[in-house]
Amino acid sequence: MQKTHSFRIKFFFGSLKVTAFFVALSVSALQHQAVLAVGSSMVSPPPQGEKIQRPADSAADDKVEIPKPEGLVLGTSDGVQLKCTYFAPPKQKDEAKGVESIGAMPFILLHGWEGDRRELLKYGRYLQSLGHAVIVPDLRGHGQSVSAEGFKKPLDYKKFRKQEVMSAQKDIERCKKFLVQKHNEGEVNIDLLSLVAVGDTSVLAVQWVLNDWYAFPSHNPRGVKQGQDVKSLMLVSPVRKLAGISMMNNIKHPLFTGVDGTGAMPMLVIWSSIEKTSKESEDIVEILEKHRPDNSKIKDEAERLKASALIKYNIKKNRFSGLEMIATPRVDKFWQAITTRLFENKVAANADKFPWITREIDTGDDE
Repeated sequence: MQKTHSFRIKFFFGSLKVTAFFVALSVSALQHQAVLAVGSSMVSPPPQGEKIQRPADSAADDKVEIPKPEGLVLGTSDGVQLKCTYFAPPKQKDEAKGVESIGAMPFILLHGWEGDRRELLKYGRYLQSLGHAVIVPDLRGHGQSVSAEGFKKPLDYKKFRKQEVMSAQKDIERCKKFLVQKHNEGEVNIDLLSLVAVGDTSVLAVQWVLNDWYAFPSHNPRGVKQGQDVKSLMLVSPVRKLAGISMMNNIKHPLFTGVDGTGAMPMLVIWSSIEKTSKESEDIVEILEKHRPDNSKIKDEAERLKASALIKYNIKKNRFSGLEMIATPRVDKFWQAITTRLFENKVAANADKFPWITREIDTGDDE
């Protein structure tokens, strides 16, 4: 465990310097499963160790093309057919070379347990406009993800038992595997991965992030990095339990709290006082901030937010829920604020520490 903590000190929180607000943006290395209806062309990956960059302002640059959303069907390791929407990152137009992909910071957006991916598509499109790559799945038993090999009846999350609920982590893993494929094509940098989870699904997200970080040691026997890719986590109206599964022990882990003094993962928690689960969200935040540095003495708000590894928003001034705040175009300034304060300041600003390195396994025979 000491080796793991020492690794995180060097790997994650060595010296945190924040550059400009808009800078370069953006588990396995197992053999890729079939992906239907992907439709994106292969691109040449950058050289090993090269930082991947994106335009400073993708939406405003007339030399940048923003691809249309793609519908995907991804098969999980246990046979579930996940229906997803993928927002590929903007592509740079070059009169001499045509259109080239620009590596990006990738996102996985997870809807609430009783929702579906439609509730996050607008937010996904917004993140794409800033230069990111985003995949939004319908989790098993939700939306259009109701088919699985060996099952004649449609999957229904309402009938899931505890183990079946936990198995939805395979859906998150499959989304990451797709992004690893895009990483190897040079389209994204998987080492800058961020996760957004809504409501009950925050329980699964926290567990999955821990699993990803404890793919330790970080390289498999063939020398390909396979975990410790999540660099920030955003929880929207998080709760304590899902189907009897508690997140409270997991959220107390040093990776999230910094209780052992090694520093903690950058996180943003947003919730609304009008929600029935607001007290649960407050309890989770209290745990997260207990052992993190107190930056309240920093008078300048912008500097204080840059220095904070935990950003919290308790929405009290309107009737929006946490989800509505990130899913409603009318609050696009709020989108910009949270994107800048967490993803830009805490992940993109440190992209130099995580250069692009292939995740492909060399299957060539040794000479």
